[in-house]
Amino acid sequence: MKIQKLKPEEIFGLMLGIVLSFIMFRLSFKTSDVLHFSNQIVVWVNTGLIVFFIIVGHYIVSRKVIDEKKRTDDIIGLKSNLLGFFIWLIVIIIATLLNIEINQTTIITGGYLTILLILLYMNKKVTN
Repeated sequence: MKIQKLKPEEIFGLMLGIVLSFIMFRLSFKTSDVLHFSNQIVVWVNTGLIVFFIIVGHYIVSRKVIDEKKRTDDIIGLKSNLLGFFIWLIVIIIATLLNIEINQTTIITGGYLTILLILLYMNKKVTN
């Protein structure tokens, strides 16, 4: 396995993404207190977008210095994260409306598995 050295722009982009996800995390807690969302929804909104914001930070800062394959991987990652996030959010909302209590580990694991399955499907479609 070949280890790639990251360019300074890529490292800065990843750090920017971490900062963006932290800001989103703080804002969503404030919003959920005001709007009184279910705890299940708050857990998924707080954790489900972490990877999305890290990829956004990487893409925004380093899109001009990375090769086409990395740009394509970032775009596929963004699309699959958003699609998987919203699909799992709908599942969580339906479970909340039906008064089905799901523990925090299951919410996070199920959401990221949904995102992973969509990512694998999108990658398979691109390679074919």
